Amino acid sequence: MAAVSPGPTRRRGPGRPGRAAVLALLAVCVMWLAAGAHSAHARTVRPGAARSGAARSDPVRCSLGAYLSDLYDLDAVKNRFSARLWLWSECADKSQDPLPTASFTNADDPKKSDPLLSTRAGRARDLVRIEGSFRQRWDERAFPFDKHRLQMLVTAGDDMRHFAFTVGDDSAYNPAIAPPGWRVTGYRVVAAPHRYPTGFGEFGSASDGGSTFSRVRVEVDVVRTDPTVFWKLTGPLYLVLLMATATFLLPSHSNELGMAERLDALQSRLGVLGGGLLVVMLNMQQVNSVVTSADGLTLVDGLHLLTLIYLLVAVIGTVLAWRWTVHGGDPAVAERFHHRGALVAFVLYVLTAGAMVGYVALTG
Repeated sequence: MAAVSPGPTRRRGPGRPGRAAVLALLAVCVMWLAAGAHSAHARTVRPGAARSGAARSDPVRCSLGAYLSDLYDLDAVKNRFSARLWLWSECADKSQDPLPTASFTNADDPKKSDPLLSTRAGRARDLVRIEGSFRQRWDERAFPFDKHRLQMLVTAGDDMRHFAFTVGDDSAYNPAIAPPGWRVTGYRVVAAPHRYPTGFGEFGSASDGGSTFSRVRVEVDVVRTDPTVFWKLTGPLYLVLLMATATFLLPSHSNELGMAERLDALQSRLGVLGGGLLVVMLNMQQVNSVVTSADGLTLVDGLHLLTLIYLLVAVIGTVLAWRWTVHGGDPAVAERFHHRGALVAFVLYVLTAGAMVGYVALTG
């Protein structure tokens, strides 16, 4: 019997182990791509996450002290003063030292000495000397009884989410400081955070509309002690006042005088009053170059205006007397009116000026 042929042999395709290898390879590729995407996403959001974490943590705190060694060139006209002071900071670590990045907000290119680094009680200490001119807004409405609080501003280089100043308890000033014409009456160092309406381009700052930086104010209280300038500026006013008053107290009528002589006497008085007005106006220009205030009229301005009012009233009285005389009025009546009016006006001027000076001296 012939053997039965098993027939044509069938080719076997890839078996289960081959398919498993392919699937494993695909799975590895997918996992690799997913891991890359997650890493890129992590790199994109990490700054924000790190900043949020920093915002939640407490900021670094360093104490700041200041010693004022000199104060000079106080210039209210230029809104400037100059000072020399020592600043020192104490931090837990020298890498936290704020002085290298701190700004002196109202200083004009201050000179800073090389830092003196040391360690005290386990804390890093940095000491620098600052010297320069500082901008200051002066209010001289109470001149010469004006008092001022001079400020030197030190602002941290990072916002308060990351850094904050504290004030040390050993700040002081040189008691020998004596700027010409001024006396130091107080000194303090205070912490005063300052809010800016911008985040300076920092990531995430737009959401809260700005940023707050730690700031320290070194404040010096000074009072003016030399009234010499005041008397120089107001002296011409008192001379004009006396001359104008004298022209009304001198007798000017006589039965022998004719109309022309009487009118000449009144015109001469008008000339004196006109010269007085010119002196006052010129003196006001001199005052503006010595005493200025952006907040209103100063005491010296008020005295000038009071003198102008006095002279204008005197001019009006003289013109009325001139018209009275021209229309046949009795010169003796006009003269009595002038004598009494001049005395009353002089007393009112003195009382008003004294009240102005006294009020400013008490409240300035």
